Amino acid sequence: MAFHSRKLNPVQTHHTAAERELLSTVVSLKECCNTLLGQTIEVFTDHKNLVCEQFNVERVVRWRLLLEEFGPQLTCIKGVNNIVVDALSCSDISEEDFSQDAFDGDPAADKDKFPDEFPLSCKEIACRQGKDKALQKKLKNDPELCQKAPHKVSDRTHKTMDKDGKICLPKALQCKCAKQCHDCSMHPRETRLEITTAQHHTWAGLRTTVQCIIKACPNCELCKKNSKKHGLLPPKPTPWHTLCTDLIGPHDFGVKNEKESNFVQLHCLAMTDPATGIFECCEIMCKCADCTANHLETSWLAR
Repeated sequence: MAFHSRKLNPVQTHHTAAERELLSTVVSLKECCNTLLGQTIEVFTDHKNLVCEQFNVERVVRWRLLLEEFGPQLTCIKGVNNIVVDALSCSDISEEDFSQDAFDGDPAADKDKFPDEFPLSCKEIACRQGKDKALQKKLKNDPELCQKAPHKVSDRTHKTMDKDGKICLPKALQCKCAKQCHDCSMHPRETRLEITTAQHHTWAGLRTTVQCIIKACPNCELCKKNSKKHGLLPPKPTPWHTLCTDLIGPHDFGVKNEKESNFVQLHCLAMTDPATGIFECCEIMCKCADCTANHLETSWLAR
């Protein structure tokens, strides 16, 4: 289900009721043309005049001709029964239901549901960083990496960060962080996912991790644009438009020895039509151009 609305310009505000009703149909179909073209469309309206086939207003006739591209079937339905179109304008919700207090939930109830930080919590990062031997070894060589988090953390944990203020993730959390960024960012490609992940986190081989996450994602594998087109047949040639010829031989047939000589040498001209598959062979005396052209004309072109 989808809703679409827009304001009328000053000229459209002076249109009649039938013109405004038809204008809403035209605007809605043009807004969703990429989805509705080629589909069976049925339009429900509470304005019975739109169902008529004869109109005296030129503007209405022009819009009806525009609707013929979609081929909709206009059906008249009473306004009390057409509850979907009036779901927004005739809702029984009062203004008090849209107050700020109605949208503010219980912060204590949502604290356990959502993590303190996205995509990983500070407590989890600090715990994994303490168990990562490679990161701890790097920390000993460069003590400036150990800095306090730039924002307050309730559990008073410290995170190892680089000089740019990005969190150095241990190896155990790298794939988890990249996968969460990939899923929550609407499955971007490699460059966009790398930029998004590198805004707050960093580790060695970030590009390689991002490539592995995208390669293992089933949604990206199913929906990505495939440059290779499989299963397409080549265009079929026109019959009697192309002729393929080839010379065969010489081939010796028979027995040849000292006592008797009963053999022949065969020269053939093969002609094939690639569209229909019809072929024909004819015997030629030699492979010279004049002899081959004469047999081609008499055996194939003349018929």
